[in-house]
Amino acid sequence: MYTLSKNKKFMFLLGAELFSVLGYSMFLLTISWYVVDQLKQPQYMGLLLAVASLPRMFTMIVGGVMADRIQKSKILFSTGIAKTILIGVLLYAYLDGNLTFSILLVVSFLLGCLDGLFFPALSSLIPVLVEKKELQGANTMIHSSQELVFLIGPVIAGALINYYSFSVPFIISMISMLIYSLLVFPAIIKDEKPLSTGEKSTVFRELQEGYNYVRASPLYIVGIGIIIVINFFIFGPLFLSLPLLAKEEGGTALHLSFLEAGFSIGSLVATVILLIVTLYKNRGKLTLYSLITSAILMCVFSQIPSIWGLIPMVSLIGFLGFMTFIPTDVMIQEHTDPKMMGRVMGIVFLAQTAFDPISQTLFSFLMTLGISVRYLLFGFAAMGVVFSLFIFMKAKNWRMMH
Repeated sequence: MYTLSKNKKFMFLLGAELFSVLGYSMFLLTISWYVVDQLKQPQYMGLLLAVASLPRMFTMIVGGVMADRIQKSKILFSTGIAKTILIGVLLYAYLDGNLTFSILLVVSFLLGCLDGLFFPALSSLIPVLVEKKELQGANTMIHSSQELVFLIGPVIAGALINYYSFSVPFIISMISMLIYSLLVFPAIIKDEKPLSTGEKSTVFRELQEGYNYVRASPLYIVGIGIIIVINFFIFGPLFLSLPLLAKEEGGTALHLSFLEAGFSIGSLVATVILLIVTLYKNRGKLTLYSLITSAILMCVFSQIPSIWGLIPMVSLIGFLGFMTFIPTDVMIQEHTDPKMMGRVMGIVFLAQTAFDPISQTLFSFLMTLGISVRYLLFGFAAMGVVFSLFIFMKAKNWRMMH
């Protein structure tokens, strides 16, 4: 960690992420509570989150190719400026009294498209800036800083909404995104431009090369399978249910922020542990045990009848979730050819983000049929337990990985 702290380029990237996550976490809570409390359309929360996430299924893969072709800091800077403008559009619409659900859908869709370009560039930039032996520390520092801000951001947004108005967190989100963009300016990060091989290649061909590269290795198949299970059966339903459970229990935006902060506390503890302790043995088993346990705890979470009882349980789920996917990400990065890093991480992030909206859309559809949120949470969690056990039994080589 000391060596990383002396790496100026990495520290600029880390600082940029702090502001990016602050802006995003405040933005996410603000629009979630706006839909539930102001528009009074909680049944469409899943649609809003899906529209924000579905575009990533297409732009994420293209983003992986771009990250292997274009200077990564240019991608991060450009997407940051575009996000700043889009949040400004929401602020203008709110102040003008015209912030409708349709506008939220359009802006969320565009932000989702930008995220598909952003995530592969961020993830593939880390191995460029640090040594291979520093990957766990670097990834953990990024994730721990993200979770620390995810702990603070929603609480700030909830308090500002509760005591002032929706416009204030929109303003702070916009300013945070602008600062993030300035910190990843290419002249500051100075990452090298990807070397050209001299061969002409189409985007489709490079996508196919990335797909074949991933498909040929059981490591990627199991790792991506783990990521899909935790996002489809645990994180997707969990994040969708938080504003619904807060409203069901008579809570306010501040109570919702406490629930989201509870998740962030658990995930932050996991990242701090991984930051202090470098894992060399039994990483494969650790990820699988954490995955299975988090799914079991989701079953318990679904039946807890009070906000104050939900908070510690969501913290445990956050802890185990991050003990699952951070080591999984690191193991994938360690075994990936640098020339393929953007495309591989694009596919990995596709697994991390594309299955959330599918899960949330299905969840919302089942809610419209009259099934309660708690029964649905239990059903999704139970299926998560089944698929986790299946992966555990089949992935012998993964269990033996250090």
